[in-house]
Amino acid sequence: MYSSYQDHELVSLLKSDNIAAFNAIYERYSKALYLFIYSKLDAAEISKDVLQDLFVSLWEKRQALVLKESLKSYLYQAARHKIIDIYRKNTTYRKYLQQLIEHFDEQPHSISDQLDTKARTQEMFEAINHLPEKMKEIFMLSRFENLSVEQIASHLNLSQQTVKNQITKALKILRANYAQPDMILIIVSILLGFMA
Repeated sequence: MYSSYQDHELVSLLKSDNIAAFNAIYERYSKALYLFIYSKLDAAEISKDVLQDLFVSLWEKRQALVLKESLKSYLYQAARHKIIDIYRKNTTYRKYLQQLIEHFDEQPHSISDQLDTKARTQEMFEAINHLPEKMKEIFMLSRFENLSVEQIASHLNLSQQTVKNQITKALKILRANYAQPDMILIIVSILLGFMA
């Protein structure tokens, strides 16, 4: 119905809570945006999540939407910001891993113990990295940034119960992958010790 409408007309209808206009925008731009996001992230599931977040955000901000340029430019710019945010989070993840490896390098353990601990630490961080994107973000904010449930909920615009549920699920997934579940607590306590 709205496929022949110009972008500015669709945006005007979108601001009036018109779901059909939103769907028309999605149909017009989702495939190209997905290919753009995928070309930068090279990960299908994460790219789908980013695309979904992008359009959820568009719908949530529809009434306050102010376009300084075209709708297409706005959507691509929003995608770029989300991609940069993912890169930033992954850089933070790599920074934590490097800090841990350096910490173990400094400890006066036997070489075999040291290698074993480093290997298990790297495995655990890989497991964290494979958590669903939102769960990973919440878990890292909780365990590595030392934010409270209330702070995380406020920062991510989520309910406190959702944050608690995500942390609990993350811990269950990580514990299921480790014969020594204490490793998670050891690593977190080491991190908090030299990040304090």
